[in-house]
Amino acid sequence: MAAPGPTPTRTTPRRRTGSTVAQASLTPATRPVYRLLLMKGMTPAEAASLTAFICGLPTSDLKWSLRQLNQLLFLRRMQETGRFGGTDGDPRRQH
Repeated sequence: MAAPGPTPTRTTPRRRTGSTVAQASLTPATRPVYRLLLMKGMTPAEAASLTAFICGLPTSDLKWSLRQLNQLLFLRRMQETGRFGGTDGDPRRQH
């Protein structure tokens, strides 16, 4: 019997399949990156903005918080996997 592989944690990605996997696997875990930047001497605002930049989000004229960054990345992932789309939230939509 083969030994089981390492148990996935919050910072290690699980195995994924499909075309959206490539983008999802390129996005780093935000908390460890943010904490590392704080430990290197950045302010919370600087660390959040740089983390957003690393994740491919716009940073010019924007002040990100880690919470906002994680919420946006969550919504982006939901859209990529087809869990919501252009008709969600539309008042004309039948329930």
